[in-house]
Amino acid sequence: MFAVVLKEEEEVRQVARIKTFVIALPDDDNAAGVMNRITTRVTHRLNYPSGRPWLVMSLPIHAPFLISSDQTAVVIGPVGMDQKALDRCVNSVHSPVDFARMQRDHAGSFSVFATCRGALYASGPALETRRVFRADIDGVPILSDRADVLADLGGFAMDHTTVALRLSRGVPHPFDGVSMWQGISPIPGGEYVVVDEDNHVETRTWWSRPEPVLNRADGARLLREAIAEAVAVRVPASGPLACDLSGGLDSTPLCYFAAQASNELVAGTFFTEDPGGREDLEWAERALPAMPSIREHVVFSTAGIPGFYEDLYDLGIPLDEPTQAGGTIPRVRHMLNDDAKRDISVHINGLGGDHLFRGVRAWNHTLAKSRPALAWSRARAEDIPSRVPAITTARQLADRRSYRRWLRDTIEDAARGIAPPQLPRSNDWSVPLSMPSWLSVDGREAVLEHMRSAVDQTDPLAGDLARHFDLFTVKQAGRLARSMGLIGDALGVSYDAPLLDDRVVETAFAVRYEERDTPVEWKPLIKEAMKGLLPEAYLRRTNKIGGATQAVRGYAANFDILRALWQDSGLLDAGFIDSHRLFSESAPSKLNTPPSHIHALTDTAIFMQSQQSSDSLEFSPHEELK
Repeated sequence: MFAVVLKEEEEVRQVARIKTFVIALPDDDNAAGVMNRITTRVTHRLNYPSGRPWLVMSLPIHAPFLISSDQTAVVIGPVGMDQKALDRCVNSVHSPVDFARMQRDHAGSFSVFATCRGALYASGPALETRRVFRADIDGVPILSDRADVLADLGGFAMDHTTVALRLSRGVPHPFDGVSMWQGISPIPGGEYVVVDEDNHVETRTWWSRPEPVLNRADGARLLREAIAEAVAVRVPASGPLACDLSGGLDSTPLCYFAAQASNELVAGTFFTEDPGGREDLEWAERALPAMPSIREHVVFSTAGIPGFYEDLYDLGIPLDEPTQAGGTIPRVRHMLNDDAKRDISVHINGLGGDHLFRGVRAWNHTLAKSRPALAWSRARAEDIPSRVPAITTARQLADRRSYRRWLRDTIEDAARGIAPPQLPRSNDWSVPLSMPSWLSVDGREAVLEHMRSAVDQTDPLAGDLARHFDLFTVKQAGRLARSMGLIGDALGVSYDAPLLDDRVVETAFAVRYEERDTPVEWKPLIKEAMKGLLPEAYLRRTNKIGGATQAVRGYAANFDILRALWQDSGLLDAGFIDSHRLFSESAPSKLNTPPSHIHALTDTAIFMQSQQSSDSLEFSPHEELK
């Protein structure tokens, strides 16, 4: 294992290149042979009665996990159970499917790997803050929490069509969550997988979202309890705890509950010297009187940390998919390195609040079926400032296209180069697909053919537009939080997003749309939940500033490095990018933020480069897969 306290930059780089992983194997000679290929760092190995391994783990020293006393079940991640509770759960199991009760009944964000009667079980959180993947290697199904680990084990090739698709904006379900390698399949959040004694694989659903039936007051009370519990399960048994205190309505409630649960809390706030850049700090200071137990309030100027688009070349963080977190890695690394020097092992962030507490136009579409007058007034309140004609609002609310029809239409619009609006409309099942103009002809055709061929087999995540939109966006946030967690794992600090725990999300989803948010109030549900806990003057906050100015400056200052990243990642060698057009259209502007597709390009390049630079699993010689 490696030390938590990291002080030298070179030491940070070496630690960051280590992949943490979990691999679960069936009780089979061929599976044992797969295990024998691994010659890299392994921290835990559990065996079947046969002596063959069923679970192999390489975990960072800070990672929370429990192993049942009989060594038949492992829970990885923050969870609201202790050793005795885990043993009671295991003793009540009669078949592998009974392990799903752990996911349903306990707070936290965790994966479960277990074995029962010769069968193998695995599941992760419903909202995909942790994931499970499977692949057939040497004729047997192998499970892991990382796709790149399975790719290393099986020698699987990168799926270049999927890579090309990730360069687009608004990649829809189910294409947004697939593995980047051929032959590797993700287990969808909310499902578990069982591999039986004969190596047959079965997946079943263990989770479904609740119906939105609660009023705001009841929902706020339950939300307050769920957030408090989600924070409490992350408090280390000893030592300090860190939490973002941005001054916003996402991290500040978390910081409040962290201060209640720990007397060693270190709160951190960033500010900038740009106009309005100290606003977050001012709001954070308004909230501080409600948290007198905070041990230390650390204030960071963004002038002393990596700027936007800075230090993105050769980050060395092992990732197994492109992530919107890519551009933030240098800043997160700076912050987590500071945590590690303070002996902090857990850092809480507010990711997910915008997805849960801010309304979307899709809600109005579903509301129109049962409460048309309310849906109309909400939709016009959102559309009038954007100068959307009333007839357009009416048509959108009346649109009854199925998900497959909408998906087919958005694919064809993208094929014709029709640019969608920046924000989804009331009748959009998610952000419409937008392909970059610099995608090559071959790349464009490969992506379109791939998507068109899958439409007729694609179902939405839920039966109506609003429920689908909710699940789609929160699962995307969950995968973003997972990537943030991988960054923390590589640097020796658990970097967690409690607002995306299943129990917290369920509580928010259970509140009626019209009670959860309105077009005329900023995040009313979380305000209601924190009423009486945070100062009234703080709860009057109505907005939050963005970082557009910093993005414009950073893009211009680091454009040459970004070009080198795009080129050296291998993306420009794959044949699906028109390099000349890319460079001519991506030049920095003194006034405008970078083109939206640049973010996807950079995130994908960071992923591709991470596959080149991070330590792969080392193998003993073996026969190539056919």
